[in-house]
Amino acid sequence: MKKELLLATALASTVGAAGIAEAASYSISGHTRVGVEGENPDSSDSDSVASKQQNNFAVSISETTDAGMKIATGFTLTDEGGAESNPSGLTLTFTDGSSLQLVEAGSASGAHAVSVPGAGGEQGITNTSTNRAPTALTTGAGSDYVGFDYATAADAFGIEGFSANASASFNSDASTTSGATATVTLENSYAVGVTYKTTAGDSTVTMGAGYNAADYNSATATKDGQVFHVGATVVTGDLTVGAGYMDGDWLAENDQINGSFTSVGAKYVSGDITFNVGMTPGDAKDENIGVASTSNEDSIDKVGASVDYVVASGVTATVGYTNADSKDEGTDGQAFSGSAWYVGATVSF
Repeated sequence: MKKELLLATALASTVGAAGIAEAASYSISGHTRVGVEGENPDSSDSDSVASKQQNNFAVSISETTDAGMKIATGFTLTDEGGAESNPSGLTLTFTDGSSLQLVEAGSASGAHAVSVPGAGGEQGITNTSTNRAPTALTTGAGSDYVGFDYATAADAFGIEGFSANASASFNSDASTTSGATATVTLENSYAVGVTYKTTAGDSTVTMGAGYNAADYNSATATKDGQVFHVGATVVTGDLTVGAGYMDGDWLAENDQINGSFTSVGAKYVSGDITFNVGMTPGDAKDENIGVASTSNEDSIDKVGASVDYVVASGVTATVGYTNADSKDEGTDGQAFSGSAWYVGATVSF
């Protein structure tokens, strides 16, 4: 009887699996980051100290067709700011090295923003939500989830070190809004981005630029989104220096905004130790939708430095410090300005 049961189980397993396709290849990666952050706002003489614990777990899934085209997707599980699942879109990589992202493709402009060195760590004082000063080179480069992003292969158009992206996204179902306090939604966006990498003596120079245009669903707004960024990094041996600049108009919630952002920084690697320093001044004028810009500027200026030390394979200790100066409508925001420090470690896999 036992033999008959084993035979029946094996047969059922074989029949049940007959129609199942072979699984795609996958890889996993992630990290856990644990540390302590201290803050000293200008509005208070007393420091506050709190733990910082963040985790990230990512799954990448891909497979290659018989014709040589790679199909890739993935998702991220994270509790950085709240547990959530963040699925990515679908990326098709063709045999010539070019690729096409479909769904949640993002902005071609943002894909070519240079990576300017800056302070590491999890330190910082949260700014007020009414301060609209930009805080990144990619500010205003928004896109809807429904869209595409085409990336050329390396050395595009026969130019060594040159690459480019073009993207578009569409949200024609967004309901039209009106009124100065209405919350706007991005409808359509169009973007391009380019990167050029070359050598000059014993240095490697990378230059990037991008432009993003966006239409919003507001019938009251007197402007749509138009932002651009440019930047460059130079790597000479163990030293990296970089700078970037963005400027333009964009809409957010119930405001139309004009602003600019600059990032300047340097990084030096000495064995297992990495030194980072950077500064990021940003400013903007914001008004309610449809109102001409006459207000004083919002601004947020940061200066920071950090030291990373590789303790062991996959384990990096970080000490960081940042000082921030915030102004909302030209008025000092003492509760949102001040200094902050961080001591922690990141364990990656």
